[in-house]
Amino acid sequence: MIKKRITSLLFSLLLLCNCSTYTSFYSKTHDTLNNKNINSIHRLDFSNQNLSKLPSSIASIKNLRMINLSNNKNLNLEETFQELMQHKNLEILILDSLNIIKLPDAIKSLSNLKQLSLINNPKLDLVQIFDQLSELHIEFLNLKNNNISLLPENITKLQKIKDLNLSFNVLQHKKNYEYLSKLPLLYSLWIDHNNLKELPETIGALSQIRFLYIDHNSLEKLPEKITEMKKVWVIHAGYNRFRRLPPEFVKMKALLMVHINNNQITTIPNVYETEKYPLAGLLLDNNPINDIEINRVKNIFKGFFLLSFEQKKYD
Repeated sequence: MIKKRITSLLFSLLLLCNCSTYTSFYSKTHDTLNNKNINSIHRLDFSNQNLSKLPSSIASIKNLRMINLSNNKNLNLEETFQELMQHKNLEILILDSLNIIKLPDAIKSLSNLKQLSLINNPKLDLVQIFDQLSELHIEFLNLKNNNISLLPENITKLQKIKDLNLSFNVLQHKKNYEYLSKLPLLYSLWIDHNNLKELPETIGALSQIRFLYIDHNSLEKLPEKITEMKKVWVIHAGYNRFRRLPPEFVKMKALLMVHINNNQITTIPNVYETEKYPLAGLLLDNNPINDIEINRVKNIFKGFFLLSFEQKKYD
């Protein structure tokens, strides 16, 4: 059963490698325009170029799929979006570090937009932005490093979203997770680097997600309600303050792999010897587990496809 699940997961990832995906994500990225290459351009990186407006020649591009406009502090967003709305195949838009408060309504004309990055724009009017994005089929939204403590309730309008990056915020309020639980297609959630000393019980309401990133916080234990996350496959919990492997993992019916490196774990609870569970991959690197406990753990988890206790060695 475990091998079947892993094979299914890998097959799902391979499906991403179709032609359209390749053009959007992996074709050559250009940072300048000239008449010789204009017809072959699908990806543009105009970040850090001190732009106030887009070059006029961008209108000649027939199949623009991605554009990065990050860190152009003087960029006129209204004019920029008037130009971008002509590019109907645009799928990826990166607007990091632009001091954005509101987005022009023209964003709603980008009917094929699937990925939007708004990293490091801490003054965002999220209520307005979520209302706009609710009219699009956004699948990935990056709101990293925006000093968000409480998400507005209208995030629940983003019904198409699959991947949500909320790293480097301060999402400690329980209502955040109540709202996120109402996103039916949410697949991956990043809440790493959120200064979390504990997870609220409402984390258990996120029964739909598959990948959870809670690393680089200050967690010492997990709430019992986390066991209600019935679909999660992988949890990244490295760089926290766990002193033992959380016993809650035993009760998580779909959990296949846990990254819990760089904690303070010294022991593995006995429940891992007495209970049955699907967990089959465990990374315990850089935890202060002594050799006796390591040998015991190797016996407990001898059927795992991945088990690691590597320790960094310093000269």
